[in-house]
Amino acid sequence: MKRRNTLIASATILSAAASGVVSRPPGDEALLTAARQRDGDTEISTESESILPGTVHETTLYERVATRDGPTAMVFGGIHGDERTGIEVAQEVVDWKPDTGTLVIVPKTNRVATDENVRAGPEGDLNRHFPADSEPTSDLARGIWDAVQRYEPDVVLDLHRSLGIVGIHEEYVGQAVYHSADAAGDELAAYLNDVAVPWHMPFHRISAHRTHSGGPLLFQKAIREVGATAYLFETTDFLLDQNARNEFTRLATAKTLALHGLLEVDRNQ
Repeated sequence: MKRRNTLIASATILSAAASGVVSRPPGDEALLTAARQRDGDTEISTESESILPGTVHETTLYERVATRDGPTAMVFGGIHGDERTGIEVAQEVVDWKPDTGTLVIVPKTNRVATDENVRAGPEGDLNRHFPADSEPTSDLARGIWDAVQRYEPDVVLDLHRSLGIVGIHEEYVGQAVYHSADAAGDELAAYLNDVAVPWHMPFHRISAHRTHSGGPLLFQKAIREVGATAYLFETTDFLLDQNARNEFTRLATAKTLALHGLLEVDRNQ
């Protein structure tokens, strides 16, 4: 059975490869229009500040506040500095306009690693520095966590990138949504599979996995210590180019914000 599944997977991958690397998956323009809302459609206040100012880790946090009350969401890119998709999409989100609540974005969470285009910075893998029942274990992690505690977000979304496909490459997670027990992880994955994953690439379908809250990842610490509804999204660079990865991640981010009430989508436009 395992050999048969491998042969089926190989044939599917060869078919996808023959049709070319996916550069632009189907999308949802109504959702992205709601996120962008250009030309002053929605009045918001915008602020920025530095995390760990005057240090090697100094990075910028952006705050976008709608005129109507609502939840607070924090979006993180660049916890791993070589995962450019999360960095680029988080930088786009800086210009998005929430309809309600507060949107907080840290595009280059691990700025040293992002500047050097490497996974980990001088203090090691940042996303292993948020253990349960203790303080974060590095200066950068403590600076990031201070910001999380200050905002007490209702929603946390951490953007990442994998290198392979689950079930084919054993060491990689493929395209996946990891989420807290109270999150809409299944709904998010189903939406992305419907609007973004090409029919001829079934092994790129996005799976949803409930996470435990006792691990050392940032989104896990947000679950257990500030009670956030939290997500970690992974796209993959296997047979997807940068444009496709960005579109998957862009849609995942916008849909997460819509699911939690920060974005309102008009499907009649």
